[in-house]
Amino acid sequence: MTATVCAKGYVSKVMAYGLGDNRPVISSLIRGALGSKGDFSDEDVRTATRYAWDMGMEDKARDIVFRVAYWTQNYRRTKSNAANRDGLFACIQCDTLFVQPVSSLKTTCPTCSRNKRR
Repeated sequence: MTATVCAKGYVSKVMAYGLGDNRPVISSLIRGALGSKGDFSDEDVRTATRYAWDMGMEDKARDIVFRVAYWTQNYRRTKSNAANRDGLFACIQCDTLFVQPVSSLKTTCPTCSRNKRR
């Protein structure tokens, strides 16, 4: 599994690669990270399949090479452009996923933020 994250920790995309259907894995991760604050539906996770012919492997043209299950935060069903809308972030210290307003300047999760103050 991998994610595309900016320097502030905003998660724009989460992806899982494999031969099988990884949509349940992505759904579980995103649903768990968003908790009650997030607007998420299983339909928000999509799949792309890459075949041998996509990859220039002509001798095995009908074979599946891999599948990518992915969730993109910017393609939500209920898209809001409000500055205070909640978004998914990855802590720059511990990589934990957490929710905070998109307009926030914090780059660490609540646990790491508390530990900084000590």
